[in-house]
Amino acid sequence: MAFIVDFLLLAASGAACFYCWVLNTRIKALTSTKDGIHTGIAALSQSADDMQTAMANTKDQAAENSSQLEALIEDANKKIPELQTLTSQIQEISERAVEETETATKHLIEALSPHIENARSAAHSLLDSIEKASAVSTTTEPVDDNTVETLPEQETDAAETDDDDGPVELTFVSDEEPQALQGEVA
Repeated sequence: MAFIVDFLLLAASGAACFYCWVLNTRIKALTSTKDGIHTGIAALSQSADDMQTAMANTKDQAAENSSQLEALIEDANKKIPELQTLTSQIQEISERAVEETETATKHLIEALSPHIENARSAAHSLLDSIEKASAVSTTTEPVDDNTVETLPEQETDAAETDDDDGPVELTFVSDEEPQALQGEVA
């Protein structure tokens, strides 16, 4: 019986050793988990602090940007009437410039039209005179170098100028080529 009691005692002590070993591994696992949880909690706490700091900085920056934006909007609102006035002035000036340009162009055309017509009629008279002089010189005898021909008096009213300076006279010197123009065409 002593043998059975010893065996039971040995079995109970073996079971207690085994239980101690399992308990030891569980405590080690809990300790390492506790350190892991502690590290995780510390990291989360640090992250929360960092987030709070970042949020505070963001709020400060947003408030600063908001005040700057409000100041810019206020300045822009103050300048809107000024810009509208300038725009209307520019529009009025451009309309006036167009009207003045058109008026000046009309006046210029009106002022130059008579002179252009006079120049055109003087050019036609001159061309007719040259053609008649050419026709007269081919039908008459050859001209000496010292002889001067003038146009007939019937051409005077076509060649007169506005200033009534008199008729335009052409002088031809040798070989039927016009060399000089006497009188002035205005």
